[in-house]
Amino acid sequence: MKSLLRLSLVLASAFLLSGCGGSWFIGKWTLDRELTLSKISAPAEPGGSPGEGFLKDLVTGMQKGVSRLLLTQFEGVEIEFTPTELRRIRNGVGEAITYKVIERPDRATVVIQYEDGEIVTWNQVETGVRMKLPGALEQWVYFRPVN
Repeated sequence: MKSLLRLSLVLASAFLLSGCGGSWFIGKWTLDRELTLSKISAPAEPGGSPGEGFLKDLVTGMQKGVSRLLLTQFEGVEIEFTPTELRRIRNGVGEAITYKVIERPDRATVVIQYEDGEIVTWNQVETGVRMKLPGALEQWVYFRPVN
């Protein structure tokens, strides 16, 4: 009986750590362009120290422009998470990349590492999921479920 309990605990832990425990990000997603652009275009929070003005606005504007360019890589792409792979499909052609969950900071956030070593943060939101863009500003790409 004791060994059966240990085996059950080990299996349950393995499923949770591998991402097989019914994770919210498992499924098919497509770019939510309107929501993403509205969030990128939203004005920065007021405040900050005096003298940041022009330079801060310049850098923020450049980062927003780069973020809009980065969106083109998600246009027309369907993303599917399985418990072990991320599949990207555009016009019937795609690729599969294995990944592993390396951290779950909270119930709505998962940090995964792709097979090439890239580390990406995904977050659950009311409309679907979002992926954090690289960079100093906290900018996200939003995805909605595929119907």
